[in-house]
Amino acid sequence: MWCGSTASNCSGNRQLKVVCYFSNWAWYRSNEGQFLPENIDPNLCTHLIYAFATLDSSSLTLGVCDSWADIDNNFYKRVVQLKNKNPQLRVLLALGGWNDSGADKYSRLVSSPKSRRNFIQHVVPFLKKYNFDGLDLDWEYPVCWQGRRSSGHTTDRPNFANFVLELRQAFDQEQSPLLLTAAVSGTKCIIDDAYEVSTLSADLDFINIMAYDYHGSWENHTGHVAPLYPQDGDPNTDFNAKSSLEYWVEKGAPKHKLVLGTPFYGRSFTLSDPNNNGIRAPVIGGGIAGPLTKEVGMLAYYEVCKKIKLEAWTKVRDPSQAIGPYAYRGDQWVGYDDPASLSRKARFVREEGYGGVMVWTVDFDDFRGMWNKVAFPLLRALHFGLFGTGDPPEK
Repeated sequence: MWCGSTASNCSGNRQLKVVCYFSNWAWYRSNEGQFLPENIDPNLCTHLIYAFATLDSSSLTLGVCDSWADIDNNFYKRVVQLKNKNPQLRVLLALGGWNDSGADKYSRLVSSPKSRRNFIQHVVPFLKKYNFDGLDLDWEYPVCWQGRRSSGHTTDRPNFANFVLELRQAFDQEQSPLLLTAAVSGTKCIIDDAYEVSTLSADLDFINIMAYDYHGSWENHTGHVAPLYPQDGDPNTDFNAKSSLEYWVEKGAPKHKLVLGTPFYGRSFTLSDPNNNGIRAPVIGGGIAGPLTKEVGMLAYYEVCKKIKLEAWTKVRDPSQAIGPYAYRGDQWVGYDDPASLSRKARFVREEGYGGVMVWTVDFDDFRGMWNKVAFPLLRALHFGLFGTGDPPEK
């Protein structure tokens, strides 16, 4: 059994995972932000998930999201070929994502036995054609479309479970069985509404818990994107990775199938008062978009590094280590994870018996090593926390 870079990386009978999402749109970023399949280090991931394929709203079958990247520029092929450098790497195709989850098409798919059968009959040859090792389901979310509670149908929950069961049965019939995974919410109310946890846990190979975006520019105060533990003074005591994982276990998921999602980006804010710049400080909206990622209220880790190194942002660590650091300058503020906080998260996963870590996304790491001593410092920090390999992260 392979458990990372060496056989000693096994923990009991667990195969600890480092699940890396790759976003096919990262190549459109300019200059040092452009990220190609060849920028991926395949030896730093056990599983690589290609984001995203979409669901065709008419045929309700899997469709190519960006044919220019995926097919014309051979991104599917180039990502799968990374297995030549690491034969133990498994490459999956992700279906869905936030932008693809707002309408009713997934609900229509899972509600119809005929549509489910048609999807499965199409998806298996599609995955085999491009040599993917499996499918990752990223419907956000059954019943709660794009996080809006009761925006969907209550029948989404059992229908999604039936869909997963039928995919499992079909995938297991292949000579080389295909992997079946899902990215799921870490928020209690959505977990309750969206998922039949015990059933899904039996049929999925592993489950990626999106333990991030607990706080962001949709709120009227600063907050950390991905706390590990409950933080003193936070009225939302469940908005942290520990609570999310424990709730999935409470609902019936085995620990070894739960993979902790970690963000390689920060959530940013514009402060109401630059002199009030701590946690839960009042804000007037999202932070200024990063020059490369160009999204209000979000900064890639490499953009945060540049601000700290070149623009004299002040970095603050939480003495309790419940959350990662935050940084600010003037009226701009960002909360994020750095190598030290991610190493702690990975160590928590190992010590508590969970299945591994997931990252969104590899292209947000300092993948060129421009601002750290090594390339991919965040991924390497996760390896150190999970397996004890490599150098300890910088403080």
